[in-house]
Amino acid sequence: MTLPSSISLELVPRTLDDFRAEVRDCFAGFPVLSALNIPEIRSVPVKSYEPSLMLLKDSVPVIPHFRLIDRSLPDLFTLLKNLVEAGLRKVLLIGGDPPKEAGFTPSGVTTLEAIRAVKREFPGLKVYAGLDPYRTSFREELDYALRKIDVGSDGFFTQPFFSQSLLEVWTEQFRGTETWFGIAPVYSEKSKKYWEQVNKVVFPPEFSFSKEYNANLAARLLKAISLSNQSAYLMPIAVSAKEYLNNILNADV
Repeated sequence: MTLPSSISLELVPRTLDDFRAEVRDCFAGFPVLSALNIPEIRSVPVKSYEPSLMLLKDSVPVIPHFRLIDRSLPDLFTLLKNLVEAGLRKVLLIGGDPPKEAGFTPSGVTTLEAIRAVKREFPGLKVYAGLDPYRTSFREELDYALRKIDVGSDGFFTQPFFSQSLLEVWTEQFRGTETWFGIAPVYSEKSKKYWEQVNKVVFPPEFSFSKEYNANLAARLLKAISLSNQSAYLMPIAVSAKEYLNNILNADV
């Protein structure tokens, strides 16, 4: 199987102890993994900072996500300073969607502002931004991505792709920019509707919920990402990380 030289695994921390055990298990069993993404999800009490600090002490290469809508720049600087001192080399800054709860006050920090400020404060830190091929037109998203590069972004993490042809359109645009292309399984109609309604994803007509189809699709996407000299990240959903990784590595493509 043709694989990118860099593959990251995205896992959501529920409790610190369980998370550490799962990460150790995955990295021990799958040497193809080169990094760990740690997202910030508003509904999950454990955010990215605590598990990142814990795993850096275990020499795990982590890439924490920080939701800017929830954080002031001084708060972000404090967290990053501690992580950089512990060995952090890469971070992903995302704007974040506002929660539905009443009384929420957004920080007011914009993605462009945060990228510029973090690169100035931590010049040795690689700063990534989000890239979403679904939320607006191709032209609008591309222009926004180019503005992020202009203010200092070192590259991107994309929303998951479910079509090889769409992925290749975007790999063509960023041949000289480090980009981590997302891959995630969809095993049910409920999950598919979520991606369609919330993220505006358009699935290919032949899309199937079977684990075999999802594993084969992931393997094809990984090959396309490798041929473009880019990186990939895997986001297991509704399946254990170990099972998803095994399914992909054993895919018949």
